[in-house]
Amino acid sequence: MSALPPAELLESGPEPVRLRSRWAALPRSGRVLVVSLVVVLLLAAGLGWLRERSAERQLARRISLTTSLEISSSSTTPPGGEVGYFVVVHNRGPRRVSVTAVAGETGRLRLGMRDDAARPLDPGTGTAIALSVRLSCLPGAAETSLPVEIRLRREDGGSTTRRVDLRPTAPLLDVVSTLCAVRPDLRDHEISGPVLRVPEPTAGSPN
Repeated sequence: MSALPPAELLESGPEPVRLRSRWAALPRSGRVLVVSLVVVLLLAAGLGWLRERSAERQLARRISLTTSLEISSSSTTPPGGEVGYFVVVHNRGPRRVSVTAVAGETGRLRLGMRDDAARPLDPGTGTAIALSVRLSCLPGAAETSLPVEIRLRREDGGSTTRRVDLRPTAPLLDVVSTLCAVRPDLRDHEISGPVLRVPEPTAGSPN
């Protein structure tokens, strides 16, 4: 049996041997061109991955909210009636967020959540958060706006704050003006809740 020519031995050998042989057969300029193309492809793939990751992070951090101030009232329950103020928050963004706190202060008003429970909001949903509204009838110009900070926790665990002006203001500011005209001595008085409050007993008073 005659031996195969060297070229045939090369072509019938293992794949890595054939590839190395073909690579060695390329001129130097050809090898440089191939390496350059590989580097360009790797760089393009890396840049594409970075852009995708950046877009995902921006989407996760994009928060869009709408807010409004609402009022609820009852003339019979509890006895004497009750007035409640709420901030209604709608999540208009693409990701879930949680409202962790609402707080605001003007010259005469201090607003905050009535409890510490976080309110998770899926995209397209909203929630009404009961407010504590404490009034001190101090001298000075009347309020024209109701600025508050809404603290949020994102889906990725990060936190952020949005500053908004609650509207409409009239349902609350009209009450403030009336109360301060009648009771200018009010200090740190809660106006969100029962209209009639039973005073807490003081030391030495009969039960």
